[in-house]
Amino acid sequence: MTKELLSNIGIGAKGKGLLGMAILTTALGTLCNAGIMIVILKMMEQITGGRGDLSRYWWALAGITVFRMLFNSISSIVRHFAGFEIVAKIKTQIILRLKQFTLGFYSNERMGEISTVIHNDADNLGGIVGHLGSRMISDFLVAFIIGTGLFLIDWRMGLAMVSLLPAAIWILVRGIQNNLQLKKANQANLADMVSLFVEYTKGIPLLKAFTEIPVFKDRLEASAVKFGESSKKEAKSVASYLGKYFFLFELCYAILATLGAYWVFGNNLSLFDYLIFMIFCREFYRPFAALEGHWLSYMSVKDSYQRVARILDAPVVEKPAAPQEAKHFDIAFDRVGFSYEAGEFELKNASFTLEQGTLTALVGPSGSGKTTITNLMLRFWEPQSGRIQIGDVDIRRMDYDELLANISIVMQNVILFADTIYENIKMGNKNATRAQVMEAARKAMIHDFIMSLPDGYDTPLGENGVGLSGGQKQRLSIARAFLKNAPIVILDEITSNVDPLNEVKIQKAISNLAADRTVLVIAHHLRTIQNADKIIVFNRGEIVEMGKHHQLMQNNGLYRELWDAQERAKEWRICG
Repeated sequence: MTKELLSNIGIGAKGKGLLGMAILTTALGTLCNAGIMIVILKMMEQITGGRGDLSRYWWALAGITVFRMLFNSISSIVRHFAGFEIVAKIKTQIILRLKQFTLGFYSNERMGEISTVIHNDADNLGGIVGHLGSRMISDFLVAFIIGTGLFLIDWRMGLAMVSLLPAAIWILVRGIQNNLQLKKANQANLADMVSLFVEYTKGIPLLKAFTEIPVFKDRLEASAVKFGESSKKEAKSVASYLGKYFFLFELCYAILATLGAYWVFGNNLSLFDYLIFMIFCREFYRPFAALEGHWLSYMSVKDSYQRVARILDAPVVEKPAAPQEAKHFDIAFDRVGFSYEAGEFELKNASFTLEQGTLTALVGPSGSGKTTITNLMLRFWEPQSGRIQIGDVDIRRMDYDELLANISIVMQNVILFADTIYENIKMGNKNATRAQVMEAARKAMIHDFIMSLPDGYDTPLGENGVGLSGGQKQRLSIARAFLKNAPIVILDEITSNVDPLNEVKIQKAISNLAADRTVLVIAHHLRTIQNADKIIVFNRGEIVEMGKHHQLMQNNGLYRELWDAQERAKEWRICG
């Protein structure tokens, strides 16, 4: 996993070198501990043998201690550096990758996943691979070196030392495999319980009104009991296999101690070699005793790695080898077909043209394909058949950033940032002057409102424009579009949730914005697009009508039905 991770996320020679140095210095520091113990044992052997010259051992002890301090210090520093290098590389790779995705990639679910990957998974990978991973590998390296040395001292004691190790590892592996199924079931029960708790919390007002109905309470209690039982079952499983695993370790140590003592008393093993085994077998056992912890670390790394890989391996907008630029800005859909999922909504053979300098409106029932048209035009998704052209250039032949630079978008749900009004408008053009920002606000019919505020354009906004009405947010968004000054404008149902006074101002702002631009409007209120140059009516993914308002009214088709339905609803509101 470590090798695959370092390769797939492109960790360079520096990161790999730091990780290798961390492993080496950690191993050398541990071997220095072993060296100190050997020197002390040798000193004891000299003392018990009546030989008093211990000067060389004192010097050896001092030298090894200095080296141990040096290796441990270097190991600690390098492990941190290796972790930081891995984290920095992963985050850099993700950020660079994020710039290559289509905007359709950034759904609410994706944003949550991206946030988790950047803030949690990258740090987790850096910490485990850089710190725990290097220590784990160094522990196994030390165990191999010490084990080899002990076998060379006495192969019989070596065999006793590892006698039950294969059985212990087999029990651990089987226990982990069985526990994975229990853990999966327990997590499913937890998810069910949490879901019911959330549903219960949201429905408290209703449940209070219907206190005689205990069904939901019974479901919640049953879910909690089920989760409790599965948690106990999982905990018992863990306790069982870990208990057996560590029992075999202790039994293995007991066998080693018993046989060694028997051989010492039988003069088949020296006391010094016996002490060497009894002291250093613990160092040999260390990585095996920590195997369960290493497995948990591996699972944590695996989960984090899979989430990182999903981001890094996600498809991106392909760059054309020789990007083309549009010379004019009429838009043509030529037999475009698209579906999000098989068997669901499907856009079928959409063909129409938006002439440069005209306003075209898309209308139709909810889910008829209006928003899909704008999503395809912005390359949030790619058409599965047909083509979309701007100025006779297929948009797939255009540089993606150049395509977006030619389009201003005013969406129904305006996004504003926790900054001043001035900076929020200036996002339309970072090089704009203050005078240009104010002129854009005037055209968007929002300047007078801004100047009525105590701090004017320097008034700070809360997150997403808290405190502003929907119409005021829309006009700020239109001001951004004016400042961007793109030749193509997309307006997505921007008057659907505003009061009549704001709607009038927004209509005036739209008229200003539409002048000499190619404008595509997704219309909810049909009265707002009566003067459109072209109205395209969608129904179930197909174009069913196309023309001007008066023509469509005369056709007595779907457009007329929608118009009459809105007029009746308006009358009912007035009567009410």
